[in-house]
Amino acid sequence: MPFNYLLTNLLVDVPQAVGAIFVDPEGEAVEWVTRHNDPFDLKVEGAYHTIFMRQLEQVTTSVDAGPIDSFVIEGSRLVTLTQALPDGYYVVLVVDRSGSRAYALHRLRRAAEVIVKEIF
Repeated sequence: MPFNYLLTNLLVDVPQAVGAIFVDPEGEAVEWVTRHNDPFDLKVEGAYHTIFMRQLEQVTTSVDAGPIDSFVIEGSRLVTLTQALPDGYYVVLVVDRSGSRAYALHRLRRAAEVIVKEIF
């Protein structure tokens, strides 16, 4: 199943979503969809989340908390949700702050499950 199709469905399922990106372990965009014409900001967001995840993994390893499944960063206008996948891959969903974080995270996790079945 093409990743673009999965990410597009994620944006359809989460109406407040601004964009979604599938990121490799190096922070490079594998695939993305956005409601805006220019994907540059979304690609930068995906790359930064790779850095965030690495830092968070160092912290959780040092305190023996186990691996990180997901994390959420809330800004004044947008909320970014990151779901970890095997082998250092991630799916990042950016939503408008007015949207339901719980619903967005639920849909993100469902999309991540499908991606894992497809490639791992």
